[in-house]
Amino acid sequence: MRPKDLLLISHLRANARTPMTKISKRTKIPVSTIFDKLKEYDQGLIKKHTCLLDFRTLGYDVKAHLLFKLPKEQREPFLSFLKAHQAINNVFRVNNGYDYLIEAVFKNLSELNEFYEATDAYRVEDRQEYFVLEDLAREQFMNYQPGFEILQKTTLTTR
Repeated sequence: MRPKDLLLISHLRANARTPMTKISKRTKIPVSTIFDKLKEYDQGLIKKHTCLLDFRTLGYDVKAHLLFKLPKEQREPFLSFLKAHQAINNVFRVNNGYDYLIEAVFKNLSELNEFYEATDAYRVEDRQEYFVLEDLAREQFMNYQPGFEILQKTTLTTR
């Protein structure tokens, strides 16, 4: 990837709602080029346009990362269950002796317990839970920060 692409992506990661004219001034990339690049990125590089929410402000006070280990024949049905469940924010397949790592958001512990009861139908062999007390950094990788250009040049010259 070229240095200007990395610079543009880093600005989009920092705030994708920044007007193209501002990004153009900051990066010295013409607006027309930024527009063309965005169309190109939407064809495969950018997976989804979204926003990060403060779930507690919305009344969801319990955020947990949950690991599940299941019998092989239950993995696909369980994955379908997870993808359809309203409390699930993210699902990852992992390789540490467990099958899935999920991030889930609940209004309270009662909702979490109801979720666990629903998972009993899939013969869960083991599970672990980690409650998120506070988000300290989210979506920071390749996020534009002052000095990013220096880091970018260093990274590119060491390859």
